[in-house]
Amino acid sequence: MGEASESLGFFFLCNHGVPQSLIDRTFEQTERFHTLPLERKMEVKVLAHNIGYLPLGGQTQRSYSSLYGESKYPDRSASFFMRRDYPADHPDRLARKSWVYDNRWPGDLPGFRQTLVEYFETLTVLSEKVLTLQSAALGLPPEYLPKHEAFSPPVHILRLLHYPPRDPALDGQFGIGPHTDYGYGSILAQAKVPGLEILTRDGEWIEAPALPGHLLFNNGDMCQVWTNDRFRSAPHRVINKSGETRYSIPFFVSTRLDVTLACLPTCQGPGNPPKYAPISYGEHYARLRQQNFDLPK
Repeated sequence: MGEASESLGFFFLCNHGVPQSLIDRTFEQTERFHTLPLERKMEVKVLAHNIGYLPLGGQTQRSYSSLYGESKYPDRSASFFMRRDYPADHPDRLARKSWVYDNRWPGDLPGFRQTLVEYFETLTVLSEKVLTLQSAALGLPPEYLPKHEAFSPPVHILRLLHYPPRDPALDGQFGIGPHTDYGYGSILAQAKVPGLEILTRDGEWIEAPALPGHLLFNNGDMCQVWTNDRFRSAPHRVINKSGETRYSIPFFVSTRLDVTLACLPTCQGPGNPPKYAPISYGEHYARLRQQNFDLPK
């Protein structure tokens, strides 16, 4: 895991403990939502906090145009976003903690909310296992990252992505344009239709296969900053060339917005000073979100 994090920045997870039946049910609910009439989905359109439905064309990758070329068109994908679903009587909700958000649930879609909440909580447990292993790979105590203030509590995000077939008349259109993920990392469930491509250190775009029974983890920007470039946040993109509809479900492993991250102690030393000034995820996220998402102000 450490070697893969340093070289490519992506690695597959097997024996991960997430039941295949739960993954299948979550994909079924993803398809159910995205095949609703547009007016039904627009009832839960995203508001300021990136929660709810982001329609087709609502995102354009602009932050990385100087590195990977300008995206000529908005991304050909639509999304549904959710965060942890805090019950009405949860102490953090009653205390109005900054990490508590109101999800936007579609009406009259039985099983949708329950399945997504179950998947979200199951992936939260898996993310702690990955953080434990990455702590060890970095020469830190195993509990260092999962118990860090930045993840107390975490502010993970679940995204249900729908990629219609690529429009052959629009040369240069992406499902999602070249980018790196903003937060600490992502755990991706892919359906059978391929499309994800990763940029290697040698500058080659390679396809990430959808392996049965596997989930795919990739490091994000905050991981690269925290580890002083030791763990790589790799550029990636989606091009749906299949002629079929593609679905994928990324779970974004995210630190609190208000906790400043400075270089980890095992990732610096004589001859290897910190390359980045301390920064919070909130600062980083706010800048990129305004550039890449067409959201209400």
